[in-house]
Amino acid sequence: MARQYKPMPPLPELEEKLRLSDAHPSGLEWVETNGHHAAGEMAGFLEHHRRYYVVSIKGTRYHAHRLVYYLRTGEDPGNADVLRPDSPKDGKPGDMVLEQRKDRKQPGRRNRRKSDLYYDFTLEPLDS
Repeated sequence: MARQYKPMPPLPELEEKLRLSDAHPSGLEWVETNGHHAAGEMAGFLEHHRRYYVVSIKGTRYHAHRLVYYLRTGEDPGNADVLRPDSPKDGKPGDMVLEQRKDRKQPGRRNRRKSDLYYDFTLEPLDS
């Protein structure tokens, strides 16, 4: 089952705040200066426990790689995963692709939790 990602902000609103940058590891920099950051500074911060960059816009956190894809293509990634090829033979490092996650099938009867087994039956009326 696909993850449920937050809807992206409108593209014109996003372009007023962020722009693409090869100079920063997150791939983004701020356009405007406010009390928290200056124009030209790297947008986002690294979440060490997850190893990816996160950008906060109007109190909502977005994954930086999803914002980069959105700014590059103008296409909202929706609930698809944004992937970047790791090896040079797969494409340039800046290339990103969308991949829809496949629905996972239910685990077999052997691999289910015991609590699932109790609810895995249908009740039929008794003939009396």
